[in-house]
Amino acid sequence: MKLIYSSALLAMLAGCMTATDDMADTAMTGAVATQAITTEAQFREVIVGKTLNFNGNTFAYNRDGTLSGPWDGQSIRGNWTWEDGAVCRTASIGSRVLAPDCQLWVVEGSSATFTRDRGAGESNVYQIM
Repeated sequence: MKLIYSSALLAMLAGCMTATDDMADTAMTGAVATQAITTEAQFREVIVGKTLNFNGNTFAYNRDGTLSGPWDGQSIRGNWTWEDGAVCRTASIGSRVLAPDCQLWVVEGSSATFTRDRGAGESNVYQIM
């Protein structure tokens, strides 16, 4: 009888649960949530205004649509926009102009992985500080 009651209670609780958009984009890996950044609002909340660190080099995506910071002893400067589910940026490091790129982002804890060319290119992992 207890088994039937427990099963019914679990079924009832499961029926009350509904997935939200945030839950659909987040998977639990142990105790750390992995979140694909799929909207500009998510990108602004999780990445914009934070310092990103890669091998001792740091920069930030700024709220005004710019990016800036020191990189290999030079200045990185550029602009970013949100376009069709990706962060698109133009930038330069010192006098070197980087090729424009649109990137997909995934955050896991304090790590942010971006993949170039809308997910078809090289990936790098930044520490969010």
